[in-house]
Amino acid sequence: MGAGPGYTPSMDLPPSSLSETYSIETEFRGETLHYIEPARRVSMMWTWTDGYRIYASSIARWEHADGTSAGVTDEERNQIIDRVVTYARVHQHAKLIVEP
Repeated sequence: MGAGPGYTPSMDLPPSSLSETYSIETEFRGETLHYIEPARRVSMMWTWTDGYRIYASSIARWEHADGTSAGVTDEERNQIIDRVVTYARVHQHAKLIVEP
């Protein structure tokens, strides 16, 4: 799809498999950030001593409310990163650096 009236970059993205409802929690001492949906959550490493950084490779497994777990797809990982970076910018006025 090319640029034109009504075009937004998100129109080129596949539909999201993520929940509309989510929250984000941080553990400063453990340097862990949690992306939480109503029925599942995923954790990732983040550091804050040399700029706020999250590590994409640490976003690996969903932990479901029923105790099961499943792998995070590359598409989900990218969408989670987008949400976390946007959340930090809008709600915390912080810039996150995304490391591989």
